[in-house]
Amino acid sequence: MAFGEYNLLMFLILQRDMSFDLMLKSSCDGCRSTLDLYGSNCKHMTLCVSCGKTMAERKDQCRDCGATITCLIREYNVRASSACDKNYFIGRFVTGLPGFSKKKNDNKWSLQKEGLQGRQVTDTLREKYKNKPWLLEDETGQFQYQGVLEGAQTATYYLLMLQGKEFVAIPAGSW
Repeated sequence: MAFGEYNLLMFLILQRDMSFDLMLKSSCDGCRSTLDLYGSNCKHMTLCVSCGKTMAERKDQCRDCGATITCLIREYNVRASSACDKNYFIGRFVTGLPGFSKKKNDNKWSLQKEGLQGRQVTDTLREKYKNKPWLLEDETGQFQYQGVLEGAQTATYYLLMLQGKEFVAIPAGSW
């Protein structure tokens, strides 16, 4: 086997090894701590935040593969939401966050399809207006935001909400 073939073979072996799942050990490879464990970017080492940060700052290398430690990886379980009866929408405000209040009875907002205000909504009208912009308006009419649907029609979007040590994936109606 020629030297070039050997390098290619080693590269393929390393590529194959890099694709395995992250398997955290029960303690940090640096200090043996058992709290807040992460994986190294090459997925070989289990490190606590302190050891991982120190190793990344010093540009230390993995003891198994020699890769430079650059970041830590944390994996979470993601489960589908069991409550799919609500319809969630995602909004992006390029001009800054509207004056939403955290108090329950302060400044009320309404969200509706432009052109459907005050109309009895039937399935036919809902279908006709499904690609029309949303209108978000405060109760005084002083602040209005017109939404434009983004993203591909075939895409599916989820809200990922951290609950304890796992994420719950909640389907988003549109954004």
